[in-house]
Amino acid sequence: MAAEESSKPVLYRLVLRKTARGLIIQFRGPGSQGREATLVRIGGRKAQQLFDMLSTALKNGNYIEEEASTGNYTSYKIKPEVGAAVGGFLVITRRSRDPTAWAPYFADLIGGTKYPGSREVLSSVLSLGLQLSKISPPPARARMQLNPKILDAISAGLKVTARKLWGIRSPK
Repeated sequence: MAAEESSKPVLYRLVLRKTARGLIIQFRGPGSQGREATLVRIGGRKAQQLFDMLSTALKNGNYIEEEASTGNYTSYKIKPEVGAAVGGFLVITRRSRDPTAWAPYFADLIGGTKYPGSREVLSSVLSLGLQLSKISPPPARARMQLNPKILDAISAGLKVTARKLWGIRSPK
């Protein structure tokens, strides 16, 4: 019982930052040194649109709480039961030509009812990325905890998994 009380739930955050290079979505969680770290970064022309779609779906499911919002920064705290699955979903969208094309599937994948086991699979994908990145750490300039090359490989495999398990075709 004492072990249950001392173990805190894992905290994940979904952040939209405005930088000199444009908007960046950051998925933050526990890093290797015990501090919060950026696990997944997504930039590009559709970063704002993707962030808005994800945050709206998470709000509708009552999975997030707004933490901070300024002109250059918006942060949401994600509930522990879906936090890792959100990270897994961001891995799948990371190398897509149009990441927003995956957004219509987001709520159902996170919910886990329409696509059986999807929440667990997405959570496992993030965990796999963390484990493989310990073996092959990212370059220092990547400024994130997970190795981008590993995330790219996992993303490709996850798209095949989505097609085979749930009948989801990669949006074009």
